[in-house]
Amino acid sequence: MSIREVRQQAQVPKSLVKEVMAKKGVTILALAEKTSLSTRLIRRARTEEIKLCKLETLAILAEGLGVGIKDLFEDIDSSPEHSSEGGGHGQ
Repeated sequence: MSIREVRQQAQVPKSLVKEVMAKKGVTILALAEKTSLSTRLIRRARTEEIKLCKLETLAILAEGLGVGIKDLFEDIDSSPEHSSEGGGHGQ
């Protein structure tokens, strides 16, 4: 399987950057000024294009928002399509 096929099949966690910013009352412009990141990059991180961001960029965003990097994403394991309803533990 090629890396392209792997990327297409990989589930990408939903970005929570927009929600975190709203909760903290931070605008795109204010976050750009605080982090020295471009407003374009911050807009990208607020969408599914967050998958294109480098880890270093995510760390800067998280620090600027006062959260951990993991707080910028929805937890894949807790999404309804990945939870088991039977209560079994599988392994």
